[in-house]
Amino acid sequence: MQDIADRLGISRGTVSLVLSGKAKSGRISEELQSKVKALAKELNYFHNEIARSLSTGVTKTIGVIVTDISNEFFGKMVFYIQEQAKSFAYSVIVVNTNECLEDFDEAVTILMNKQVDGIILVPVEGGNKTVKNIINRKIPLVQIDRFYPDINSNYIVIDNYDVSRKAVELLIEEGYKRIAVICYNIGLASLTERRQGWIDVMKERDLFDVELIKNIDYDNQDSEIEKAIIDLKNDTDKVDAIFFCSRKVFLTGVKYMFKYDIKIPENMHVICFDKIDAFTFANTPVTYIEQPIQQMGQKAIDLLLDQIRGNDQINHLVLNSEIKFSV
Repeated sequence: MQDIADRLGISRGTVSLVLSGKAKSGRISEELQSKVKALAKELNYFHNEIARSLSTGVTKTIGVIVTDISNEFFGKMVFYIQEQAKSFAYSVIVVNTNECLEDFDEAVTILMNKQVDGIILVPVEGGNKTVKNIINRKIPLVQIDRFYPDINSNYIVIDNYDVSRKAVELLIEEGYKRIAVICYNIGLASLTERRQGWIDVMKERDLFDVELIKNIDYDNQDSEIEKAIIDLKNDTDKVDAIFFCSRKVFLTGVKYMFKYDIKIPENMHVICFDKIDAFTFANTPVTYIEQPIQQMGQKAIDLLLDQIRGNDQINHLVLNSEIKFSV
């Protein structure tokens, strides 16, 4: 900034006002602003964000922790979070955990060390203590997609239980009776509520069979989903539909359905918890639950920025999902 000031014969303060976007408050002419910006570009000037954050205590960065960035659901969620953050001149740092508590702890440590202004996170099983540490450090926080019931903080989720019930009831009304459920064996509300919705409807309709529940270990999901599909195909009582509790489980499950010549929907109908863009191109009838991903991402930023600005009100947002059909 001193080089620019010396070259143009103006004060360093004037240069600072122009480059920080405060030229109007200094009543600096458009002509002089243009000269300062042009010379700054010529000299390859850039803001020293570290120095700025040390002086202001604000980094203009937000940390986002997701469980599986390769999952289309979380990829889209991060996209909408970034777009909304960008509109408020915030940058986003994304960290992945792979449903691993150790990676989750490390992700939180990384973001706190980088002094992010706030954190949006997808909880992992057993991470309560880590999240309480974030709150104790008075770092603004929003839980998204899942939440820890014992932690009083902002969260944004959907009504997993209600929409799962409706999806299973729809199958039964269409004539399907022996409906299986394949779900991750993770003790977090979003997944347990989806499975519980299936359990309650099947019991109410006197269709419940514990053998139709296939709980999948996250770390061995490919082999366990394959085994689940084989078991369901070989079931002595014909299984006529499968409710997949997540996008990734669905994609792996359908892969093995094709491998073992299980035709959809001739042999088994399927429901996927989430929309998959490939549905548009596949000539296969699939029932799916579409989550409001864009709304979730945008609302997460809005809640977080409210906290950053000093609003201490806690908000629990439960959004609605829709049951749709691919063809």
